Amino acid sequence: MIREHLFDKRAPADPLFRWRGGQVSRLEGLADGVFGLTITLVVVSTGVPTTFYELWLVVRDLPIFLASFGLLLMAWQYHYQFFRRYGLEDGWTAFLNACFLFLVLFYAYPMKFMATFLWRLILGESTRPMFEIPAGVELGLDPRVGMMIFYGVGIVGVFGVRALMTGHAYRLRDTLDLDQIERVLTMAAIRAHLITVAIACLSLSFVLLGFQPGWAGIAYFLMAPAHTVNGFYGRSKAERLRAEMDLHE
Repeated sequence: MIREHLFDKRAPADPLFRWRGGQVSRLEGLADGVFGLTITLVVVSTGVPTTFYELWLVVRDLPIFLASFGLLLMAWQYHYQFFRRYGLEDGWTAFLNACFLFLVLFYAYPMKFMATFLWRLILGESTRPMFEIPAGVELGLDPRVGMMIFYGVGIVGVFGVRALMTGHAYRLRDTLDLDQIERVLTMAAIRAHLITVAIACLSLSFVLLGFQPGWAGIAYFLMAPAHTVNGFYGRSKAERLRAEMDLHE
């Protein structure tokens, strides 16, 4: 079912979209618990330092935690904004929400591994120990290729589900009484998620077609310009509609 609309409610941080979500739903409560657990897994996996040198290593590697924490907060913000904007609690939303939370839990591990790898490169340290395989174990897969595959699959899953959830809200645009501006912003959100998925798929195609894993990593540098263009286009179109609506009032 769809929760009662609060059509006159607007948030200062989201002035162009009426928030239909009221009290925190059980779906959101579950999500908050999962995000909290995921952040805990990212942090406690290092263990508590027992010597000053171990403490120094934790402090030195703080950017790894900051990067992982930032990405998790971004995913949480998308989730929070979705339920505030649309207030959906129907069966399809509940199913997609469960898939999203499962994928966030999975994504936490390759995300932190990737952040650790990049930080080691920045520090000029050898990353070889990260990819050592125990004697007698045959994976049949280059560890660096596997790292990019796991990371890419995680991104495709998380943001692919986000696109499905937002697309579901757009299909219910008449029921939700989305106005023109809200429809434009909803489509911009769908495009943003699909852009992320497309770039992750491009990265995956590089490693699956036999290119060096480094090319798969370089593909992610397309994120910033692609999202900047999409965000500017969607926001400017919404602002233009807002100005036209103000003129007719």
